[in-house]
Amino acid sequence: MANERVLIVDDEKNIVTSLQEILNDEGYDITTAEDGLEALERIQAEPPDLVLLDIWIPGMDGIEVLRAIKTYHPEIEVLVMSGHGTIDTAVKATKLGAYDFIEKPFSLDQLVRSVEHALKQKKGRSNGTRGAGTTEHKLPHCFEMMVEVKKAVMRVSKTHAPVLIAGEVGTGKEFIAQAIHHKSKKSNLPLIKIDCALRPLPKVQMELFAPNPGGKKPQKGSGRGGAGKKAVYLKNIDSMGQAIQAKLAAALKSPAGRKQEGLIPERVFASSSRDLEALVNNDEFHAGLHEILKENTVTVPPLRENRALIPTLVYEYFEDLEEKGKVVSNQINEDAMRVLCEHDWPENFKELRSVLDQIARTVHPDEEISPDELTSLIRPALKPSRKKPATPKKAKGDRPLQRTLRRSVVLCGRGLHSGIKTGLIMQPLPPGSGIIFGDISSGDTIPARVENVQSTEYATCLRKGYASVATIEHIMATLHMYRINNLLIKIGDEAPVMDGSARDFCQLIEDGDFEEQDEPYEELVIEKTYTFGSQEPGAAHISIEPYDGFKVSYHMEYPLPIGIMDYTFEFDGSDSFKKEIAPARTFGFVKDVAMLNKMGFGVGGKLDNFILLGDEKVLNTKLRYEDEFARHKILDILGDFYLLGKPIRGYIKAHKSGHTQNIGLLKTIKEDLAQTAPAH
Repeated sequence: MANERVLIVDDEKNIVTSLQEILNDEGYDITTAEDGLEALERIQAEPPDLVLLDIWIPGMDGIEVLRAIKTYHPEIEVLVMSGHGTIDTAVKATKLGAYDFIEKPFSLDQLVRSVEHALKQKKGRSNGTRGAGTTEHKLPHCFEMMVEVKKAVMRVSKTHAPVLIAGEVGTGKEFIAQAIHHKSKKSNLPLIKIDCALRPLPKVQMELFAPNPGGKKPQKGSGRGGAGKKAVYLKNIDSMGQAIQAKLAAALKSPAGRKQEGLIPERVFASSSRDLEALVNNDEFHAGLHEILKENTVTVPPLRENRALIPTLVYEYFEDLEEKGKVVSNQINEDAMRVLCEHDWPENFKELRSVLDQIARTVHPDEEISPDELTSLIRPALKPSRKKPATPKKAKGDRPLQRTLRRSVVLCGRGLHSGIKTGLIMQPLPPGSGIIFGDISSGDTIPARVENVQSTEYATCLRKGYASVATIEHIMATLHMYRINNLLIKIGDEAPVMDGSARDFCQLIEDGDFEEQDEPYEELVIEKTYTFGSQEPGAAHISIEPYDGFKVSYHMEYPLPIGIMDYTFEFDGSDSFKKEIAPARTFGFVKDVAMLNKMGFGVGGKLDNFILLGDEKVLNTKLRYEDEFARHKILDILGDFYLLGKPIRGYIKAHKSGHTQNIGLLKTIKEDLAQTAPAH
């Protein structure tokens, strides 16, 4: 029988080491995380049986982590630990579902007993569910009121067959999957969520298929994929690679196929916000897999087709906040409720929840909620875009339309220069908003404009007031080339470096889908030549001149193995950027990296997100292009130039330039345009 799994979440290494040793001796399998974000990643990858959670951890605090665990994995037991415990904190943790609250310093014997008791309770609850079936996992109330959805959930929960949950973005497909699973006879199994749009293909395959189908069973600990029985929820299955789709179809077709392909999950749930039948007709989704999934489909209608539910949902939201002690219930007047009911809610329950969250934060509990509080929170209804156009649509007069994302997207990684774990959230903004960075902790915002550049030392850094954000050039390059005009990017002090290129950012914004907006945008058309930097031989300089299109040429002269290198990129839609420039990675010489570390930079530069050079050769990786270094310099230029606030029409010629020269040229252009702008 597999050992029970315990996740320890604490940033105090001596405590983690002690807990790890004592719980290993007790026969538990232990994993650890230093902060809330890492903890949620580990829980998502492989849910443990129990979490030992410190309240005071970096980034997302322990209470928020506890809330997330109990929302998405209510079957996991949580023991909360704190060295600064208060009655209020203990009560809040218990109300959120924590099994116990333990104050530091604690007795290890006491903690072992608490772990043992919590897991015994979990085991008893699982056995009770499996046996008599008395424990019922109820559908969220909004779905209970949708008669057809409720009937479909009851129907498919009685089978072991794969289930497809279809519906627009934000309709709560994941909650439906959880409800079906917990009503089924396999509810004792953990339900593992796999977002096919974000999880790398090899990891998706590892979760679904045994490495040696038909052979010997993998030894314990030899790989996550073989770790026990489970059910899986494949979110955004339309983003799954075609090869894995075909393999999954073969495995689900028959018991023999399951055995031959080595399918691990006992049951498969899948969801999509896109029309799978249309994708099949366009050869973008596997026909056989679609045939299997559509036999048991639960279709979740959009909120605009259930407007009568909105008052109930709103009242329940504020009642829930009051019960949790977070806020006294607001009163919403009749006119404001009418506004909420008449709105089309393109992102459905998700968008409604977001608006209510913002109301709860900004409107005093004693004040009545009126339409005035809703004006800035509710975006005009936008027609969902089912396709991802390579170039923006045109408005009247043949001017391209502004563009944002259809839905919010999240990315986690590590800062190149700070080395700290970081992440970002991209959220849609209305027309005319521009690109705005928001501090993820304080809420302060920084428009992505050249006047907010604070420094260009090794990366482009923006600052406004007390808020700052660094290493933004790869994000900005991607937004520039995809013609994303309006976006809020919530972030920490530094953007995640990922693999050192912009490849992950391309995938991220494609996952968010593009939303063409009602207003056109203008390009910044260069009408004369601008230069910055010394024209002396060997000096760094950059220029831009008129050109009917957008083109960048870069010339570099570095020590070997780079030497003299040139590359020219001409923009021909986002695909040209994604293919030619986005994969080019950050690079540096050993001697420079050592110096940067001493100065406090480059701490996050790992061997898998940085091309390391020394002894006239590449030391740690294989190049993606022969001229990858010049391409990466162009990537930086594309990002810096979007700080002018508009896509560029012109020809940039760069000679050994870096961020300092790039920003210098942008300021020269901006000053000249300000002087020549017509007076109003």
